Amino acid sequence: MHRIGEKTTELLGVDLRSLAAFRIGAAGVLLLDLWFRGQEITAYFTDAGVLPRTARIGILEAGDGFGFQHTWSLHLLCGEYWAQLGLLLLAALFAVWLLIGYRTRLAAVVSWILLMSLDGRNPVLLNSGDVLLRSMLLWSLFLPLGARFSIDAWRAGKRVQIPTRVISTASVALLLQLCMMYWFSTVFKMKSLGDIPSPWTSDYSAVYYSLNCDAYATRFGLWLRQFPTLMQLLTGCSLWWEMIGPLLAFSPWFTKWFRGGVVAVFAAFHIGLGLCLTIGLFPAICIVSWLVFLPGEFWDHITRRAGDVSPLITRLARSIRGLTSPARRWFNQPEVPSFRRRWYIEAGLACLLVYVVLWNIRETDFRYWAPRLLSRNMNAPARILGLDQNWSMFAPLPRTEDGWLVMEGTLRDGSIVNLWQFDEPLPWSKPSLVSATYRTQRWRKYLDNLTTDRYAAHRMYFCEWLARRWNEQRAASDKTREVHKVELSHRIELTPPPGAPIPDPETRVLWTWYFE
Repeated sequence: MHRIGEKTTELLGVDLRSLAAFRIGAAGVLLLDLWFRGQEITAYFTDAGVLPRTARIGILEAGDGFGFQHTWSLHLLCGEYWAQLGLLLLAALFAVWLLIGYRTRLAAVVSWILLMSLDGRNPVLLNSGDVLLRSMLLWSLFLPLGARFSIDAWRAGKRVQIPTRVISTASVALLLQLCMMYWFSTVFKMKSLGDIPSPWTSDYSAVYYSLNCDAYATRFGLWLRQFPTLMQLLTGCSLWWEMIGPLLAFSPWFTKWFRGGVVAVFAAFHIGLGLCLTIGLFPAICIVSWLVFLPGEFWDHITRRAGDVSPLITRLARSIRGLTSPARRWFNQPEVPSFRRRWYIEAGLACLLVYVVLWNIRETDFRYWAPRLLSRNMNAPARILGLDQNWSMFAPLPRTEDGWLVMEGTLRDGSIVNLWQFDEPLPWSKPSLVSATYRTQRWRKYLDNLTTDRYAAHRMYFCEWLARRWNEQRAASDKTREVHKVELSHRIELTPPPGAPIPDPETRVLWTWYFE
């Protein structure tokens, strides 16, 4: 029985050093995300941007079929630049606290709240990495994030007996959350749409179609897609590794070796994705999430080779104490890492984990029995907690239709201008690298969403923002140089089967807007 208990702890528990590495990595990702979003505060989050609060609230009330009902955001309280900047700076402050493990529990809770609020303000900017990050952060709130590699652990000193690993419902949920992303993504990829077989399992052309999505393909991805046999090999390897890899992480035999290998291969896998596709922080979020699977033996080896980091943390803690001398009383009340497991919290987390599993099963759209498992009337908890997830990434069919946007402005004097890149000609011909025409990954996701019917309601606000931006920066007091008309067009390029010639692009007008 003792060996069974040890093996259960090894499989379902988390080494506290791995948990600390996840905390540090997640805090780093949060800071990077805040930096990237902060460069476009006015456009993304203010009333003068692409989604004013009135429009956001109207869309939120449109119904749960759109996916935003029951979501919330503190950023909706004020639409001014100073308020949005203040919330981003506050989020950065607590992300730094989380990074160094200072008042870790408070820092983690506030960081999660502000991340949820930021995501809820403009959901059109989000991708699957954002869903994974906020879900992993939520489960980690119920684990001792500050037990190792932290200011809190140093301040607690010898008052707390710190174990090597922690096992609880939260640790199980944290591990399974990451695995569910791959498993349910595999389910989506293996499905067929009616009579159309899945390119993931029929002719293994899915990676070819994915790399032909010019809005995301990098120069390396464009070069790689010219090798059809390699594309088929990568498709098969990606599909089966996403299914088998997480299973190997729970192998009861040679657990430490399997886990170390799985973490290394998934890290390489996501680095490869990032080299081929411009998908923002998604690879970094996935790699950081895999850190919770690192076995304790990895850290023992690192300690033997690199030494203990305790002296470094001690010096950092003393520096912070010196900087916070006016608030010494508050600083001297250490946040002690807690290892208590309260039955009602464990029961609540277990129910929530079952709920998330049922949610994912329902999202795969097994028509006959999945809706009976979880009614759509029970969507509110997932929306409120940020656990609403769908892992249909490049599945069941990768996109065979992509292209680029043309943002044409007609001025009052009759001039035609490019409202996206002011000094460049309108891109009616295909740019040499379409993915480079987007200023950030957030803009890429936002503009890509605008081309779909689901987000058609956002096109009007984007066109209004384009006109306002031109008028503020280029028209000044000259009324004849103001925008009179905005036409948003999508140059559509269909991806042919491997080996077939690429057809000429077609033009689809998404929105025409006149400025009074």
